[in-house]
Amino acid sequence: MTPASIFVHTPAHLLPARLPFLLNRKLQPEVACQEVLLEKLDFELLGDCADKLYEQGLRTTLHAPFSGFNPGSNKKKIRNVSLQTAAESLQLAKKLRARRVVFHPGLAYGSDGKQLDLWLKNNLAFWPEFLEQAAAIDCTICIENIFETTPDIFINMLQEINSPHMGHVFDIGHWNIFGTGKLLDWLNATAPYLRHMHLHDNYGERDEHLAIGSGYVPFSTLFAWLQTANSPATITIENPRLPELEVSLQAIQRYIID
Repeated sequence: MTPASIFVHTPAHLLPARLPFLLNRKLQPEVACQEVLLEKLDFELLGDCADKLYEQGLRTTLHAPFSGFNPGSNKKKIRNVSLQTAAESLQLAKKLRARRVVFHPGLAYGSDGKQLDLWLKNNLAFWPEFLEQAAAIDCTICIENIFETTPDIFINMLQEINSPHMGHVFDIGHWNIFGTGKLLDWLNATAPYLRHMHLHDNYGERDEHLAIGSGYVPFSTLFAWLQTANSPATITIENPRLPELEVSLQAIQRYIID
């Protein structure tokens, strides 16, 4: 890992207030759009913040809203909401000069084979127009694992789409709760498509977003893999609270190569 590959969770509506902290610490934000509706955000103000970061050699990533978002849905209302969310997220990504835009897959917990097939079919039709937009602003759309027990559905989709502007974001906290296989099996299987990671800890039962080293997530295995895999993946430390963020930043220091 290098400093340029590391980002920290930052709620979108708090980015202006957090800007001095980020600049002083030379930290790059993952601008998270979960707590405030996109239409409530001032895109110009957020863009100004990104410009100030860029002037200091710092970039951003963007976490798109996930409420109501499902690019694999057959329902017209949900699909229209998803199309609007993706379009507005790419507009904000342009303002932010974002390197990555993270989207949740929208799959329900325990989706069966028929549901997965339908999700895949609809995703193949959903993403092409947004991949063109991502290419125009030189960013990568990344699909995150949430409830999925294996990476197979993401691999199938990314093989079909076959775009340098689309990849997988591996959330190790979610894997620790829902994944059924070994960590290295997931990492090795997704390596050709892995573009981003979310790091946070838990005890394997709830999505607690604890500081790295505070739970049961096998981070030593992950960091050992990263040292040898030559992966292009960027990384977000996804701790919503600043005290936990400080603990996580300290925990990864020995793995950072200047």
